[in-house]
Amino acid sequence: MEQQFFCETAEHYSTLFRHIAEIGIVKEMSFEIDSKDFENKYRDKEDVRHAAPFKQMFDALTEVDNLPCLYRWEITSPYNEDDIKQVVGELQKFTPRILKKAKATDNTLYVGKVKKSIVGRIIQHLGYHRNSASHGLQLNDWAKTMNLHFRLHIIVLPDEVIPVEEIFETELAHKYVPLIGIH
Repeated sequence: MEQQFFCETAEHYSTLFRHIAEIGIVKEMSFEIDSKDFENKYRDKEDVRHAAPFKQMFDALTEVDNLPCLYRWEITSPYNEDDIKQVVGELQKFTPRILKKAKATDNTLYVGKVKKSIVGRIIQHLGYHRNSASHGLQLNDWAKTMNLHFRLHIIVLPDEVIPVEEIFETELAHKYVPLIGIH
C-alpha cells in the first residue's frame, strides 16, 4: 500500500512540475528602495502605499496581490554583514531568524514567499504593519541608520505553484544564500 501511495504521489508531483515548467511564471518585477525614504509616520499617520517613494511599487504589487509570489531582498549599497546581523538580532520585534554563519550570495538579505497578499507582506518587511506581532524584516527600525539601499525582486507565479511553492522558495534561498531567514 505505501509503495503505491509513494508512486502515485511522485507521479502527481511530476505531472505538476512538468505543467509548471510549461506555463512558466506570470511576470518578474524589481523595485529600488532607499532607506532614507523610511519614516515613522507610515506606521500610524500616513498609508505607506500612497507615499511618493513607494506608490509606484505598491500600485504594481496591487495588480498581482491575489497571486503567489517569491521575493528576494538584495542590498545594493555598501554594507557590513556582521553589523546587520547584530542590529537585527537586537531588535525587540518579531524578525526572521539571523543566520550567524551565512555569507550572503549576491548581497541577498532575505528570501521569502506568499500564497497571496504580497502587498501586506512587503508592508510588514518595511516595518509599517499595524500588527506589532507580525514577523518581517522591520527595515524602518534599522536600515535607515545604516543608509542601506535595496532592490526588491518579485517573481509572480501562477496559482498552480501553490502546492509546491515552498520547494521553489527553498531552492531560491539555496541559490541566493540570505543573511536573514531559515530555509
